[in-house]
Amino acid sequence: MVRTDPIRMDYLLVVDYHSDAERKRIDATIERWKSKKNVRKEKGVLIRASDDDIEAFLQDLYARLDRGSESVRMYKAEACSPDVGEVSRTLRYEAEIDQETVRQFLRYILNKLNGSYEGVRDGVESYTVYTRKGQASTGFVWADHPGKTKLTIFVSGFGDVVSFVAERIDEELKAFLGGV
Repeated sequence: MVRTDPIRMDYLLVVDYHSDAERKRIDATIERWKSKKNVRKEKGVLIRASDDDIEAFLQDLYARLDRGSESVRMYKAEACSPDVGEVSRTLRYEAEIDQETVRQFLRYILNKLNGSYEGVRDGVESYTVYTRKGQASTGFVWADHPGKTKLTIFVSGFGDVVSFVAERIDEELKAFLGGV
């Protein structure tokens, strides 16, 4: 019989997390996608063996399991890097309001968006914003001119979160700055 449906590829993802909160966000993502894309969180232990001759290890492993080889599913794997790129948006504002007033309002917006201050590096004030759509990195560059404040905002991340965060910041800042 000739197979006419496309061959489905299984992917095994190894996701490192650095906090319990991040692990919970991973679990929530799996829950959200499990019925849409046949995604599931495997139970058990993930073992990476980089050796063509794995039989001695498997014999030793099977000998220590209650159900022997029935407890083990094995896949051949090769590293791959899908082309999922980071998305960026840039917003620019110029206002006749002093920089400190604009900065305080921007902090208010970021607080509403669950933003976390990351620091200043090379003149860029950085925050990470956490939303239900994911997290986005934001950067702010300030330029003072006599009687004016110039602000450039960079928002970057993956997926819809970038547009969501950029649009929320843009909407609130424009209203505050008088429709700039």
